[in-house]
Amino acid sequence: MRNQAANSIHNSPSLPVVITGGGTGGHLYPLLSVAEALRRMNPDVSLLFIGRDAERDRAEAEQRVIPFYGLRLEGLRRRLAWGNVRALWLFGMGITRCVRIMKKQGKGIVFGVGGYVSAPAMMAGKMLGWKLALHEQNTIPGLVNRRMAKWCDMVFVTFKKTMTALSEFPCYHTGLPVRSELLEAAKEGKTDARNDGSPLSILLIGGSQGAKKLVETAHGALEILTEKGVPFRALIQTGERNYEKAIERRWPEGVELKPYLLDMAAAYRMADLVISRAGAGSLSEIALWGLPSILVPYPYASEDHQRVNAEEFVRTGAAEMVLEKELTVDRMADALCDLIQNKEKRIEMGQRAQAHSRAEAANEIAGHLLRMFERDE
Repeated sequence: MRNQAANSIHNSPSLPVVITGGGTGGHLYPLLSVAEALRRMNPDVSLLFIGRDAERDRAEAEQRVIPFYGLRLEGLRRRLAWGNVRALWLFGMGITRCVRIMKKQGKGIVFGVGGYVSAPAMMAGKMLGWKLALHEQNTIPGLVNRRMAKWCDMVFVTFKKTMTALSEFPCYHTGLPVRSELLEAAKEGKTDARNDGSPLSILLIGGSQGAKKLVETAHGALEILTEKGVPFRALIQTGERNYEKAIERRWPEGVELKPYLLDMAAAYRMADLVISRAGAGSLSEIALWGLPSILVPYPYASEDHQRVNAEEFVRTGAAEMVLEKELTVDRMADALCDLIQNKEKRIEMGQRAQAHSRAEAANEIAGHLLRMFERDE
């Protein structure tokens, strides 16, 4: 069906698609995965990327030869603050600029991945009569996405549970698009490091910004494992702003610290278990690789959505969850010891995690978007 949609409009004139969002890796890479899928499926698609003026977003767009337009944007504070006046002014200026950019393209589709970064292009699209589509990453839709969903022709979700909250809209459960290099690497399979007698490998990730609390707690927990004689290796993504502080500590042998992991495929390939926040992107990657995990939801996420995300994995036995307020060195050490020493449990958790994977998410969303063009023929 997807190929039929693409083939039927293959000889059509240029098909404008504005992709919008970004600002964090968790939003940026799913957005680019859909863009890449659109290009693969129909070369007549004409892509424009409108996002926050961030160096990484611009570089990733340029690497894929996608025209990038960066907007100066700020999020609203959830309290009275003068900064909100500036944020609203920048938002209005962003809409005006989006209208100018998009008017030159005729009419097309705006595909957003949510949040305030997507809002100006989505609103401009509504004003210009473009079709709108949105992806909601988390179990609980954010405020901006709830408002934007009512304008959308299609809404895609990572978690089936989210469809209940968006039941009045045309909603599709697709999963979260995972970056193409991870998909390709996962097809090749994991490295069985145990063949060379090396210890199990722990991967700690805290999202692109890192997680200071996780790193500090892991330091003490890994010291306990060393004292108990439990063999392990560990790769820890500290986050760039936490790195200098982290390397001041004396870490056990076999621990490697990185401010940011550029080659996530290599990290997942060597990992036997993961300690992570519970953002939708991290969970989708953990599921893709079929890894057992200890999830520590970020406690200040809007609507506490990371906790609810993690509960979806815990409910099916795919992960263990420790709330940050309950996270201690001893608690983490006990959880790690249990998983390291219990191979059957790790295998079962990994299999249950893989059941959450939707490897075709990007292709599925791209197919739906192309069919939106087909309807106008």
